[in-house]
Amino acid sequence: MKIYTFNAPVDTRVEILWSLRSNNRDKIFDNFIHQNKYTEVNSIQECDLAVYPNKVFHPETLNFDRSVFTATKKAEQYNKPLIIDATSDSDVFLNIPTAKILRCGLYKSLKQLFEIECPFWSNYRTKKSLDTLIALPKKSKPAIGFCGTISSIGKLSQLGKLMLPSKVAKAVLAEGRLVHKVDIRLREGMSLKLRTLAINILSLDTRIESHFDISDPHKSYYLKNEINQQLLENLFVTNTSKCDYILCIRGTGNYSGRFYMALNAGRIPVILDTDVVIPFEDKLHIVKVPVQSLENIGDFVLKHFEQTTDKELNAMKVQNRFVYNQFISPEKFLTNLLQSMTKGRT
Repeated sequence: MKIYTFNAPVDTRVEILWSLRSNNRDKIFDNFIHQNKYTEVNSIQECDLAVYPNKVFHPETLNFDRSVFTATKKAEQYNKPLIIDATSDSDVFLNIPTAKILRCGLYKSLKQLFEIECPFWSNYRTKKSLDTLIALPKKSKPAIGFCGTISSIGKLSQLGKLMLPSKVAKAVLAEGRLVHKVDIRLREGMSLKLRTLAINILSLDTRIESHFDISDPHKSYYLKNEINQQLLENLFVTNTSKCDYILCIRGTGNYSGRFYMALNAGRIPVILDTDVVIPFEDKLHIVKVPVQSLENIGDFVLKHFEQTTDKELNAMKVQNRFVYNQFISPEKFLTNLLQSMTKGRT
């Protein structure tokens, strides 16, 4: 396959280009890099596929890169398929129907045909640890875990968490057409409010064995602090090892990295449905809880647990890990995407 990269820099953050820019990449992408020996061409006329070389929304600042429109016009001029990486916490609509656009946190009711929900990938160190976790035998109670933060940062985020009623948070986060119009910082606060409510409800439910490790006392995982990152990774893996189910509730963006790590670990995600898009949902075993039913989240978990035998529960966990490895891991998801973009073209 010949790929035109619009002169991608060596440090491009667009993962689909890492088979061409392979230096200093996390080992979780090794299989994708080594299995796909694509060729880079210097002229868009020669390519089978064009890939925009930058994340359209800066991952930290969420600033928009308007030069993507120039690249789009060039791809349209030469009738070349184009992939645009717009993965970030931003849900600002990007209306480029002639391309395939990778996003994180799409809303199911708003999703366009040219948009693709991209998985979240942990680092190799975490993946390797999750790969080794064994499925627990069924106990008398369902064990559900969560490891992460419930802390809001910034005035608007704190307003969304502490001041807005939970009724408002549930109503807004249930519908993409509503939440899409709300400031992203308020959304973060409302998401953390519902996350906190779910944890409190499950903690008090005596029918359920809860394992909740709130990481607020630690520094943020995204700070450049290797020791702290490893501490939080180990905390997450240890937490997951005790559980059948993992609580997955959106953060700033309408997705949960824990969802993908739960699949990797062979666990069953419990998802608060904030109009969320779930890749390969028809192949997975999940517990999906409507936002308006948050107060009854324990009932959803218990019903799933009681309606499955030990053998069935184990098979579900095995299936989730299988789907992760066969469809969601970088070497599968990215390779299949590239192949689908050029299928049938001459």
